[in-house]
Amino acid sequence: MQWHIVTGEYPPQLGGVSDYTYQVSKELAKQGDLVHIWSPARHSEVIQSQTQHIHALPHGFGWSWLRDLNRQLQSFNGPRNILIQYVPHMYGWKSMNFAFCAWICMQRRHNVSVMFHEVAFPMERGQRFRHRLLAIAHRVMAGAILRSVRHSFTSTEQYLHLLQNLGNSKSPISLLRICSNIPSESYQWDNGHAPEDDPSAPFTIGIFSNFATELREVLTPVIGSVLENPKIAVALLGPGEAFRESLIKKYPQAANRIRSTGRLHVSEVAERMRGCNALVQIYPDGASAARGTLIGALASGIPVITTAGPKTDQLLLESNTMLFSDLSPQSMRENIEMLSQNPAMARDLGIRAQRLYQEFFQPSVIVSRLREVASDFDAATEVVAYPAVASASNPAQCSVENKLAS
Repeated sequence: MQWHIVTGEYPPQLGGVSDYTYQVSKELAKQGDLVHIWSPARHSEVIQSQTQHIHALPHGFGWSWLRDLNRQLQSFNGPRNILIQYVPHMYGWKSMNFAFCAWICMQRRHNVSVMFHEVAFPMERGQRFRHRLLAIAHRVMAGAILRSVRHSFTSTEQYLHLLQNLGNSKSPISLLRICSNIPSESYQWDNGHAPEDDPSAPFTIGIFSNFATELREVLTPVIGSVLENPKIAVALLGPGEAFRESLIKKYPQAANRIRSTGRLHVSEVAERMRGCNALVQIYPDGASAARGTLIGALASGIPVITTAGPKTDQLLLESNTMLFSDLSPQSMRENIEMLSQNPAMARDLGIRAQRLYQEFFQPSVIVSRLREVASDFDAATEVVAYPAVASASNPAQCSVENKLAS
């Protein structure tokens, strides 16, 4: 099976979509498929491999980018399996790339699937005009795409409901969870869970985050409450050096129990997680299956304490694989102390969380679903070679076709 994956970012470029696309393309290649990646990059940036062919497109997502994408894809016989990684703001044009949207709609004769990592800017009462315009434009774009492609995927129940409202009864839409960007092999250890720690060592909670300002404001009182227990230490997994310094100034008596790893390469994260007894992943709007830090924590096999909110998926709430706390420092501390006093419970939570990841989130599960959809298309289509260009009846699509031909 041959795949053409269109994405706005790919390693060595940083980003969640970049990491996700790499993991999925690697798994497709592992299963014997031929994978072509189409992404903006200078040739000097491109990482080539024997199983993945990276096609460097111009930067900027303008007409030259779209023309190159269209022209080079036409050199491959159809029908093609095209998988598009979609985030509205990733493709430029002030987050309103209608030309790319129209190009997607022109690919009806191919097996086009779209992974909606994000769908649309929020629509809220009283928001500024430019934000309302953006929210409307994103919904128009998503609706057009939904009606044109063979299948659409998204990673959370909240996004799924929005897409179902924007599509129609003929728009196949389903959940496809995201995987951790941490290499699967780095999670492995002998007994499927972290080794027992020295009984005299403090109970260490890890926080895997980029420590943005708004999150630091929530974490500070929680960490302060936890550190009142002299048997608990805190490890900031990620670029938390400045945050650590601010915590030490606020809680100088606990300075020797606060540490930061600094920015980590994805290959280093699992090892640092194994140095923790529990992971505390706080999200003010709720834990979500779209949170890469949460999914990485679940995959680790370390017990997780997190927060529920409007964005929390039912899958997570009903899985019994993590402890849910409210945002109050007292509640967080009680859950952490409960785990520290019940190692069997902590171990069981970690094992169940890892099993949940393996059942719904790991790359092999994602790829199995993608290949299933592609196989259904192959079975329903007489696979013959034909030219890629088809006439477009929609005026906007005709305009795009003219631009691509110029």
